[in-house]
Amino acid sequence: MKWLVFDCPSGIAGDMTLGALVDLGVPLDAIQEALATLPLQGYRLRQSAETRNGIAATQVHVDIETAEPHTHRHLHDVLGILRAGKLPDRALAWACDTFERLAHAEATVHRIPVDHVHFHEVGAVDAIVDIAGACMGLHLLSEQHGIEAFRVAQIRVGRGVTRAEHGRLPVPPPAALHLLQGFPIQWSATDGERVTPTGAALLATFAKPLGDAPIRVEVAGYGAGTFRFPDAPNVVRLLVCTPDSTLRNAFLPALPQAAADPSVVQAAESSPRAQVGVLTTTIDDMIPEFYAHVMDKLFVAGALDVYFTPITMKKGRPATQVTVICETDDAHRLADVLLQESSTLGVRIANEERVELPRRLASVQTRFGAITVKTAIRPDGTSRSVPEYESVRRAAEAAGVPLADVYGAAMAAEERPDA
Repeated sequence: MKWLVFDCPSGIAGDMTLGALVDLGVPLDAIQEALATLPLQGYRLRQSAETRNGIAATQVHVDIETAEPHTHRHLHDVLGILRAGKLPDRALAWACDTFERLAHAEATVHRIPVDHVHFHEVGAVDAIVDIAGACMGLHLLSEQHGIEAFRVAQIRVGRGVTRAEHGRLPVPPPAALHLLQGFPIQWSATDGERVTPTGAALLATFAKPLGDAPIRVEVAGYGAGTFRFPDAPNVVRLLVCTPDSTLRNAFLPALPQAAADPSVVQAAESSPRAQVGVLTTTIDDMIPEFYAHVMDKLFVAGALDVYFTPITMKKGRPATQVTVICETDDAHRLADVLLQESSTLGVRIANEERVELPRRLASVQTRFGAITVKTAIRPDGTSRSVPEYESVRRAAEAAGVPLADVYGAAMAAEERPDA
């Protein structure tokens, strides 16, 4: 498993996130190509090499070439723009979720219904480009590195006041502060807005606190902001990491299936254990097509697994049991997703112990290119390897061959590393 960690020593904004993604190797042209499918005009993306306090970083600029009329967009207007394009399903779901979180934050701080929220600054072309572009970039980076989870290490917010459509607002703006609930934050020593509403919404959508979890950093990308602050370099950095739980057996050899060294067996016998949240609810009155939408929303919100089970309720009514597996800290947030997106009236939450096999990701070479393979270590020290589906799918599509051909080649390469 790989993590992407947001490290925000001087705050975060949408364009800074774009810069860090490009700095990590995501092609700006690929992001631009996806954004070009949206019904938005009058802007141009470009990148520049910058330094902040001696740190080399990439800045992505959203140049507005044609000034928009003074337009207040509602949530449904922004979602319509996003859905009218051809973003990949995951990037589209992330972008829609980010704007929905923004709308709910604005509705909460202004105490108005969500459908009454007018997006001002965050409804402008550059903000839509920032969020949709960041979600597209995170999709591409996740595919490239096999990223499965997101964390945030530190967040520094500013002080003072800022000018917005509503007039003078405290820093961080109320909507941004609402979106950061649950995250540990630090105030800066000097005035200035460090965390924008778009940056806060991206964090709320993707990440949860890293805490004291140990990680191994593999590569870092730096995105530069426009302003220069006297107390910190104005950069956000994205870290591609491996969490410690997947490293404890990272150096175990790929042992034969029949026998294993006793010392290795002893080391592998104690499989990692963790607590997970288990959410269940039963539904008998929802349109069947809605289940896929609910599943997508749950996965975007951080669910580890979601599955549906046909059941029979009292009086012989056919129904569906929805089960969600998640990290314990996410249970109540995911329950809210179920209550918001489905027709259920209640969700049961339980904590259960989960025993996991230690596992690691590796890359094997095939005639179709490099394929990611996940290797699990059994309690007796032997190993079991399975090619990762997304890696197989991308290679099969690129080569124009059946999935089974790539899958078989990856299995053969795992058995013969010199192939």
